[in-house]
Amino acid sequence: MLQNSRRFRYLCAALQSFHLNSSHITIRNGAKCTSAFQFQIRGKKDDSSISSLFIPVQVKSTPDDINVGEELTGTLNKSDLLKVLNKFYQNREIKHLLMENGLDNYLQHQAYVSFRRFCLEAQNLPVDIHVVFSDILQGAGNETDLFPYFLRHAKLMFPHLDCMDDLRKISDLRSPANWYPQARAMNRKVIFHAGPTNSGKTYHALERFLTAKSGVYCGPLKLLANEVFNKCNTRGTPCDLVTGEERSYADPAGNPSGHVSCTVEMTSLSNPYEVAIIDEIQMIKDPQRGWAWTRALLGIMAEEIHLCGEAGAVDLVRQLTLTTGEDLEVRHYKRLTSLKVEDSALGSLDNVLPGDCIVCFSKNDIYSVSRTIEASGREVAVIYGGLPPGTKLAQAAKFNDPDSSCKILVATDAIGMGLNLCVII
Repeated sequence: MLQNSRRFRYLCAALQSFHLNSSHITIRNGAKCTSAFQFQIRGKKDDSSISSLFIPVQVKSTPDDINVGEELTGTLNKSDLLKVLNKFYQNREIKHLLMENGLDNYLQHQAYVSFRRFCLEAQNLPVDIHVVFSDILQGAGNETDLFPYFLRHAKLMFPHLDCMDDLRKISDLRSPANWYPQARAMNRKVIFHAGPTNSGKTYHALERFLTAKSGVYCGPLKLLANEVFNKCNTRGTPCDLVTGEERSYADPAGNPSGHVSCTVEMTSLSNPYEVAIIDEIQMIKDPQRGWAWTRALLGIMAEEIHLCGEAGAVDLVRQLTLTTGEDLEVRHYKRLTSLKVEDSALGSLDNVLPGDCIVCFSKNDIYSVSRTIEASGREVAVIYGGLPPGTKLAQAAKFNDPDSSCKILVATDAIGMGLNLCVII
């Protein structure tokens, strides 16, 4: 009896210690103050989708003065119409067809409510719908015959349904090669010039570029684009320069030339060319800028595309050309001059010889090293990333000129791409 009374007191204490909040109901044991039971109150699942963002357009009937449908087939009973409409809406085949036409469950319900109101409240139904209803009620038709009229009504409510095919094409990102139909319509020849630095790969591509009727050079740097621009015009091939900051025309009147030298991001995909050069193609793997090389490779409208870069990019390029249905010709090049590693360190800047290049990794080091060498009476060319392209080219030309008194170069790793130098590193 005593045990039963204790249990009763504990139960009363537990019932008095209900705690209710927005998401939990907790029953606490009065003696130990520990959670005994816990119930989760779950909210209704949110089934909202992008379809709920579309605001339906109200469809109003335009009654004629004469009810032609009624004169042809007689008066329709509204209750019979409602039965036909309900049977139509419950048909699984109809729901499947509506899904294929872009109407999910939410849009189907919205369209059905509007279509039902339209049919039941219209004073004079359109003749075609009136006749179809009459045939169904007389057993000469089936409720599925209403589908084209229901779909027409739904498209009036949701105009975006007429654009579904275009929307699907725009949002389909699975085949980038198909984004450039003009390039796919051409029979392009893709040639990969694979080799290390100073192997002549870009030289051979540029020789073909200079002899073509028209061409585009796509480089990774303004410096390279500027160098090709100057080389072409010096050799008598009119060439324009296009970068993100500059437009220069070979023709003083501003008429575009058949040849263009540009940075890869500025490549035009709407102009046809005989030859296109995409330099430093291995940059296609770069996380930040690789998109520009991919875009150029897939979209340039050129009869011949010459890719210049490291052999490590051949496999990736080959996979891309498979998606375009184009063959890839690979030409391998070997380094023209050998690299030799010295057995001992330089030791002192006094040991720098003509033709040497000293690579620094900060501007302060460049200034310090160049001042030290100039203090010994020797002239120094200086190149770093912050210099304008024209200044870099002028410094490189001064160093490369065999008649110049400047025989030593001090630079950052900016010389690693975009400059052709005659140096002994």
